Amino acid sequence: MRLQEILSAVPGLEKRFVHYLESQGYIKPVKIQKVRIARRDYSTTDLERVRAIWLYYQRGISIARAYELVARDRGTGAYVFLPVPIRGWQAALDHLHRSDQVQEAGVIYGESADVIVRMRTAHDSDVHTVLDLLFEERLIAGLPRVYRYGQTTPGFGGPEPLRTAGERMKAWILIKVPAKQIGTLVDQLRTFPGIVEASGIYGETDVIAKVDVPNPDALDDLVTNHIQNISVVESTRTFIGIGRMYWERDDATPAT
Repeated sequence: MRLQEILSAVPGLEKRFVHYLESQGYIKPVKIQKVRIARRDYSTTDLERVRAIWLYYQRGISIARAYELVARDRGTGAYVFLPVPIRGWQAALDHLHRSDQVQEAGVIYGESADVIVRMRTAHDSDVHTVLDLLFEERLIAGLPRVYRYGQTTPGFGGPEPLRTAGERMKAWILIKVPAKQIGTLVDQLRTFPGIVEASGIYGETDVIAKVDVPNPDALDDLVTNHIQNISVVESTRTFIGIGRMYWERDDATPAT
């Protein structure tokens, strides 16, 4: 893609900023020689890196430090638990649906959290950008909790995730285990019907599991008779999705 496409894709981005990143070796567009000057052909990777560094820079972080943060790539995504005023639930879901970074969002029953968000992004700057919008609209009533994950493990023994909420129950379970047992637990969760996705996460808890079950009895059985009976599990916290106040983006569907 050309420079103009890069500038159009990142609001506020300046041409000289892109040129500086290239001069420092932070991005490496292909040079296509013309009669007088060489034209740059930027890749999707260049665009993603420029966007991430620019967002950090806008927060007052130096370009060199921003590059370090972007290059570190702490994971492939994040779960975010948000405290949202009850009258702001639908507005929060609508705002989240406008961001391409957000893959899933729903209102939940749970302690100190009202909305759960799953974002597919490698960089903290993207998480901050989405949360800033909600803060500006006064749709967040407290401190968000962010749990980074490196790789989810979908396709377990349970049903496939639903694209829209229906009669089935959705829930998210935070599971605490000893650090050395995280991989073992994720593998063991594969055998439990109803668990459709699980991942180790960074934070005060260790594993998050997404559940899709037909009714409350099935959820109770899964949590109390299966997950909590695993010897390495120290504690669990369950957040239940509320009815139709939930959506999940198909990978082919852009934000609107």
